[in-house]
Amino acid sequence: MGGDTLKDEELASSLYPDFSRSSSCCFSDDLGVSEENLAAYLRKREKTYQEILQSHDLLRERLGKNNRKLKLARRQILSYTPGSFADVNLSDYHIPKTTSILIVGPKGAGKSSLVNRITRVIQDEEFAPARAQESYGMPSNGGTFFLQEYMIPRGGSASFCLCDTRGLSQISSSDNTTMIEQWIKKGVHHGEPVIWTSDDSDLKDRLIRDGCTGCEIRKVNSIIFVVNAVEMMESESSYAHMVSTAFNSPLLSFKDDKPAVVITHGDILSREERARVQVLVGELLGIPPDKQIFDIPDSRDAATALTVCNLLRHCLEHADKNLRFCPKRNFTISKVEGGDKNRTRMTMFSVALTLFLALAIIWFIHEHGGQNVAHEARHELHVFQSPRLYNLTHEVLPKLSISVQSSESETEDVPNGEPSIDWRTARRLWFDEGKVAKAEGEPSFDWRTTRRLWYVE
Repeated sequence: MGGDTLKDEELASSLYPDFSRSSSCCFSDDLGVSEENLAAYLRKREKTYQEILQSHDLLRERLGKNNRKLKLARRQILSYTPGSFADVNLSDYHIPKTTSILIVGPKGAGKSSLVNRITRVIQDEEFAPARAQESYGMPSNGGTFFLQEYMIPRGGSASFCLCDTRGLSQISSSDNTTMIEQWIKKGVHHGEPVIWTSDDSDLKDRLIRDGCTGCEIRKVNSIIFVVNAVEMMESESSYAHMVSTAFNSPLLSFKDDKPAVVITHGDILSREERARVQVLVGELLGIPPDKQIFDIPDSRDAATALTVCNLLRHCLEHADKNLRFCPKRNFTISKVEGGDKNRTRMTMFSVALTLFLALAIIWFIHEHGGQNVAHEARHELHVFQSPRLYNLTHEVLPKLSISVQSSESETEDVPNGEPSIDWRTARRLWFDEGKVAKAEGEPSFDWRTTRRLWYVE
């Protein structure tokens, strides 16, 4: 068994001669890994390496001159709409107008080049002008300083967009964590300046002056993490540590889904070296190298174009998988996102509604109450200051006999020369006893006489 372990270690050193420093932690005796587990691990690594090499050759053989599979993959991307890859009831979820894919990676990793490569593949124009500004030469000579948004497909109603960002800082990991937290929690918008604390004052002033904050803010729905394959081979462990620290930030993961990884600049390396880098990055980041890592060199072959389509399909499927659940009939205030803002808005709305109802009640009482008082005043003047009413209450009533024996005697006692009774006045007398008594100073009068006036014309 010891001989087999020695052979496995020799095989690992021959396959990964340039990664002895970055991968030494996997073989350290300080971790307490047994020889059997180490041998099984090395065999699994060798199998993955061989499968990646075979997949490159197999992909080219299957495509050949027939690009039917590539056309089908491109058609699926072009027909995508937000939520179309989700297997749920979309009415219960918040569907974004445009799915936003954030591209993150170290400086010089090839994020802008990846944007141009994706655009040319989707539009099927290999020699189309570049949309994103690419840097050339040493990484310190330029780069992206403002967040740039690129709609895919270009023009019209785009179904998703790519957000190109500034390269991660290799000086301060806290800058990377702070900026990633801002992108994920607050969203991204076109023209937003990306400022590190290590930037000089002149650069900070220029970025603040030229930054744009009036564009639409978009929530990040998916992430692509870009890694330079050449840097992974030639640089020391500091580059790998920075990549690992930024990638394993919990903010970059959507629940249990980690970002997709793209290895660029593979056209400079050999086929075997690209496969080694792909295996190493998978071990470093803790993701399957043959399923979640996409090797996209700067080349115009059909295999690379199909890999680009597979990358987009992976990102869009995971974006639709992690849609935010918010049913239409759910009126509860969210405690995770925006709960305080919703409570403040509800409180302000209730206070405004209360004030409105109070003002409406005051206005109603003022308008209708005043009209009723004026109407009663006019009613009293009309009833108790009429000469005819005065005669009825002071002249006619004393002449009438109080004793009534029959209905015929009642009709005979009424003088024939008296004018006819005003029925409206009699009805007011019938119903307004309290008002008549108050107006004349008399507590009451003979109601039997009033009833005779009611029935006799």
